Amino acid sequence: MDIFYHSQSFEQNVKNGSVGLIGSSSRKIVELSERLPKHIWVFKTPKGMKGTIQLVASLLISEAPSVAVQTDQPHVIYYDVFSAESVIYTDAGTPDRMQEVSRLFQYRWRTAFSASFRGDAGLHAMEADVVRGLQAMVADWEKVQMLERVKDRDNVRPINPFAQPR
Repeated sequence: MDIFYHSQSFEQNVKNGSVGLIGSSSRKIVELSERLPKHIWVFKTPKGMKGTIQLVASLLISEAPSVAVQTDQPHVIYYDVFSAESVIYTDAGTPDRMQEVSRLFQYRWRTAFSASFRGDAGLHAMEADVVRGLQAMVADWEKVQMLERVKDRDNVRPINPFAQPR
């Protein structure tokens, strides 16, 4: 099981170096984390394209923060910013790719699409069959390790300075 997370601001947060956790005021994120997911898959709705979603990133969940993080959100899930499994998809914004991703989820979560993924509608459990389908879909897509999108990478340091980046 993995987590579907819809966020319009994720890319800007990464660019600004605000990385390492996904926060929410909803307890739903805690409930999902209790099911021991491996990844958080981040999606957004492209500007002016309601009813369409774009895959932005796949992040390896960690039990503890890998970088010093601050948040005012009461509920969080940490992800490993240094892992090779924490990636941003660089060519996921093409019309064909967005259509392919949207089709995978539209029939599963009609209410989430109609609610424009606001609030709890932007958080979902992705069961194993959906995860396998998404992994197969994106296997040959271009991607970069997420730190490549951080403007000032030198400011993103491991909590343990002696830890080796993975």
